[in-house]
Amino acid sequence: MDKKLLIEYSVIGLYFLFMIGTGLLFRKFNQNFNDYFRSGCRGTWWLVGSSVFMASFTAWSFTGAAGVAYDSGISVAVIFIANALGYLLNYLFTAKLFRQMRATTAPEIILQRFNFSTQQFYVWVGLLPGIMMASLTLWATALFTSAVFGYNLSTMIIVIGLVVMVYSVIGGSWSVMANDFLQALILVPITVLLGFLALKSIGGFGNIVAEVHRQNLPDLLRFVDSKPGSQFTPGWIAAMIFFVFISYNSATASVKYFACKDGNEARKAALLACILMALGAVLWFIPSIVARLQYSELIESVKYAGVNKPGEASYAIIAMKLLPLGLSGLIVVSMFAATMSSLAPGLNQFAAIITQDIYKAFIRRNSSQKEIFVIGQITSFITGILYICFALYFSQIKGAGLFDYMLKFGSIFGTPMVVPLFLMLFIKKTPRYSAMVSILCSAVASVCSIRYHWSYELTVFSIIALGSISYLATGLFWKSVSELDKKQINDFYTKIHTPVDFEKEVGKPNDPGQLKLVGYVSLSVGLFIALLLFVPNPWSGRMQILSVAGTITLFSLAMIGTGYAKQKEYDKLIRQNAPQVDLKEVKLADATEISE
Repeated sequence: MDKKLLIEYSVIGLYFLFMIGTGLLFRKFNQNFNDYFRSGCRGTWWLVGSSVFMASFTAWSFTGAAGVAYDSGISVAVIFIANALGYLLNYLFTAKLFRQMRATTAPEIILQRFNFSTQQFYVWVGLLPGIMMASLTLWATALFTSAVFGYNLSTMIIVIGLVVMVYSVIGGSWSVMANDFLQALILVPITVLLGFLALKSIGGFGNIVAEVHRQNLPDLLRFVDSKPGSQFTPGWIAAMIFFVFISYNSATASVKYFACKDGNEARKAALLACILMALGAVLWFIPSIVARLQYSELIESVKYAGVNKPGEASYAIIAMKLLPLGLSGLIVVSMFAATMSSLAPGLNQFAAIITQDIYKAFIRRNSSQKEIFVIGQITSFITGILYICFALYFSQIKGAGLFDYMLKFGSIFGTPMVVPLFLMLFIKKTPRYSAMVSILCSAVASVCSIRYHWSYELTVFSIIALGSISYLATGLFWKSVSELDKKQINDFYTKIHTPVDFEKEVGKPNDPGQLKLVGYVSLSVGLFIALLLFVPNPWSGRMQILSVAGTITLFSLAMIGTGYAKQKEYDKLIRQNAPQVDLKEVKLADATEISE
């Protein structure tokens, strides 16, 4: 085996062992249903915020989206700008409401605001599109890996799908959030480094502009693509912003913040996700554009790996070209982990929905906690198999790429479902059947879109318009709503506008424990990356590795120091309020409190 590949494989293998070990370490904190699915509502803003960011940040960003950047330039950055704006509204308004819903699954919220029929409709109709979207994410990761190492795409889908499935079955909310934080801690400095190296290789922004004009590719630097038949029109940009804005602020997105301590922590988490996404919108597509200008012949050659659209391998190829030996393997692992960060919570939530909203509702109302866990794990296993099957199917279809599939599924299946769950946050006086009316009316536009091959923007705007108008129209029947229904609806809005009293509703915080434990694990990651300094590389490559390892190590030490400082504050409060308490017992309790 080639020495370079051997080193990259070793990095990948060792890091996977480390990641699984981290998952097992945090798994012991899951002692009940509440811990397993929403971390006992004790998650701090930085831990939840990084998880929120990573959940929307998958390998697709470096495959499907990178392919669009390779072909059409900065147009695709609109998606990530829209994501940042969506998180900004989370911060300003909706994140605290999501936490104050005090729920475990999105269908719980739908049942409380609407009715049982609407809840079950969402559960059953949302299953297949949800599995399809997750399978596209799996496909994206396999595509990235096959482009880097030349493996068969179908083989990589099966292997990575099995890894994701095992991780999801053994993991819980705590382990998922901890690994999400670690992946963000690695991905941010590495992608910043790769962006810098890409700019350096071409000679800076000025040379990008010069090369774009020399190769007659002006659309690479335009948000609106001027090529005939291009989908990146002003209407497309507006539709994308509207869709993401609504999706990120509908009740279906509320599960991202269920693990937060309270509404204020949820707002801080949303702000962190907003800042990280805005940073990514600037940096992530520079490498693909540089790859188009400098490495187009090499990228076109990846067809042998089973990649239908070579541009979707552009980020992987330029990473292998520019990153020092060792870091390129690490970024592949990070793509795996990013996919797990997206798929593992989805599988956990899927298991929660099946157990809470189907199994307990129809089969065994008095099922035990142990029984629920077993059913959830079986459900996760079956869903993982479906992910693999759908990903294999999509990968065999010629002509369409990841980007096209993501847009199609999101607009046709996702938009009708999220419109009423967005409007419900702002409009109170509608009957409990208003969401069903909205979905059925907007479904007309979805059917027409499929039948007549509407454009993306026409599909999105038609669905939003029909769904919104029909939802608002049901408000005309508010007077006919029974007093019992009005009371239940009023109680729902009273609850979501009532701040969470953490001490009364949850208990004692464990912030120092989170800071110290995640800090020590992060420090191990930094030291692990520092070992790559011994890998044969030129001096410049070693300095690049040192910059990544140093950044992570310093950040980890700051976390550990903050954790111990907070622990001292807690100890001081304990001495003042309960001097008879044995501090050794208190510290021991803090270390295990997550599991209590």
